[in-house]
Amino acid sequence: MKFKVNNVNCINCVNLIKKSLENEYGTIEVDLENKILSVDLKEEKLEDFKNEFEELGFEIVGRI
Repeated sequence: MKFKVNNVNCINCVNLIKKSLENEYGTIEVDLENKILSVDLKEEKLEDFKNEFEELGFEIVGRI
């Protein structure tokens, strides 16, 4: 799944996301320039992922 995200501005943000979420959700890729996050996520984990992502201070704008 790919998402348009807000507030992901630098490599430190990317590292925080990866360290916090990759153990549970698998490999996460972030395109900083276009603010696109990619993760191999099952539909039933989507709400949990969104909640944990937003608890870190970032925002998912929409699914691409």
